[in-house]
Amino acid sequence: MKPGSHSLIPSFLVFLAGLLLLAIAALFLIERTVFLPVLLDGERDLAERELSRITNALGQSQNALIAQTRDWAHWDDTHAFVQGNDDNYTSTNFSREMFEDLQDQAMIYFSPDRQPLWIAGIDPDTDAYTTCTSAADDCRWAAPFVDVLRPFLRNVPPSGLGLNLALPWPALAGIAPILRTDRSGPAHGWLVKLKLIDERLSGLIDEQTGLPVTISAQSPGHTPEKGITLIREPDQLLTSTPLTTHTEGPSLQLSTVIPRQRFQTAASIFRYSLAWTAVLLVVVMAVVVALLAFIVLKPLNQLTRFTSSQQRVNAMLEGKTDGDVPLTLLKRQDEFGNLARHFQRLLDHQRNQAAMLLELSQHDPLTGLANRRLFDGRLNAELIDVSKGPTSVLMIDIDHFKRYNDHYGHPEGDACLIKVSEAMEQSLFRPGYLVARTGGEEFSALLPDTTEEEATEHAETLRQAIIDLAIPHEDSPVLKVVSVSIGVAVCEGPRRRSGSALMRNADQALYKAKEVGRNRVAMFGQDVSDETN
Repeated sequence: MKPGSHSLIPSFLVFLAGLLLLAIAALFLIERTVFLPVLLDGERDLAERELSRITNALGQSQNALIAQTRDWAHWDDTHAFVQGNDDNYTSTNFSREMFEDLQDQAMIYFSPDRQPLWIAGIDPDTDAYTTCTSAADDCRWAAPFVDVLRPFLRNVPPSGLGLNLALPWPALAGIAPILRTDRSGPAHGWLVKLKLIDERLSGLIDEQTGLPVTISAQSPGHTPEKGITLIREPDQLLTSTPLTTHTEGPSLQLSTVIPRQRFQTAASIFRYSLAWTAVLLVVVMAVVVALLAFIVLKPLNQLTRFTSSQQRVNAMLEGKTDGDVPLTLLKRQDEFGNLARHFQRLLDHQRNQAAMLLELSQHDPLTGLANRRLFDGRLNAELIDVSKGPTSVLMIDIDHFKRYNDHYGHPEGDACLIKVSEAMEQSLFRPGYLVARTGGEEFSALLPDTTEEEATEHAETLRQAIIDLAIPHEDSPVLKVVSVSIGVAVCEGPRRRSGSALMRNADQALYKAKEVGRNRVAMFGQDVSDETN
């Protein structure tokens, strides 16, 4: 080293320390902006799955109650009893022990004119077992149940009807018409079995699902939120969702507590990886400093120019190819060349990890389509450019998909979503077009440089393509195969509206399509025919 010259090592160390801090800050930013949101979304998905599992368990209890009610109602002895031809029916079939064993609260027999003939059960307030021929005196506790149930008796199918009641007590009700054992002849009234939604029922669902379950009636002034509600605590998720309630007034709310071990474990693993990444960077930098003292000046200066160039650093952090190590260093066959190649592999790994995280954050894991985040970004970018032609959007909803899930089960529902999404991608396979899953059974499509007539034609083609899939949907009141309703909105002219405003227009058009019968295409601002092609 010449007199008066200064060693590059201290400056290089300062630079490397800054680069290390920048890398750690970037990793911390990735954790906060990419990884943690993905984990939180995963927690919401977990909460939805667990609530769905609890709802299915409650549905199984409801189905079991309907089956028991149907067995009692479709019995010659019951048929004879309601006609006054079996005096021993009540004494031989009813007891407090029977209700306690079945965990039922009451059984109510209605005449064809919807008046109670016989009531047996346990008073929820006094825990007294009573039997009566009317909802008065000892059985006056049953009068509110009679008033609530009577309107439902007109439309009970032979297979039975299940109800979720919030009044006068939270309860499950099973209703079946009274027929002979062979189900011949007209119905002679109805039989209702009631099971309170209490600690016993919650405990049974606890055992089936392994989660603490609470089902409560909300006050009449409480407006239940759609979907699920999440409250995150350090060790657990408090989650709830409204249940279908067939009575007016209070609504039923399902709540549970889900441990957060998966979230905490994943977060710990990621932070552990961040720490080791930082350590690895420190090690690499120490090696670089050691080599600096023994390598010839030319490659040293070349490396110094590379690492001290702010433009190259920014390109490296942004994942651009011009942030790669210079080719002349990569071709070296000595230790300096090995270091350059190792550093390049680290850069490639970082880019791959960033690309994977970006892919996860922009696509729906079930269908592989773009998600709402990617769709909204593409839509807003398209609308910002005033030089663009007309921009059309489609909002697509699978008709009565909840019924499909209830009828065929959620695995078949997922399979249906995958088939429909594949058909959408094939039908809307155009340069620049983007199809996204923006809700459970809701999809959106971005059609740049597409006029109103072209967008409507594409929508009709897509609607027919979904029908041509011929996916059975026996419980649909629209068709016996899966169909979709589509809302179309177009933005054109020099005044470009916002993406949210354009999607609101498409949503209003979709609402019109549903309102007139579904399985059709509606254009925003135009009337919709109530006849399907």
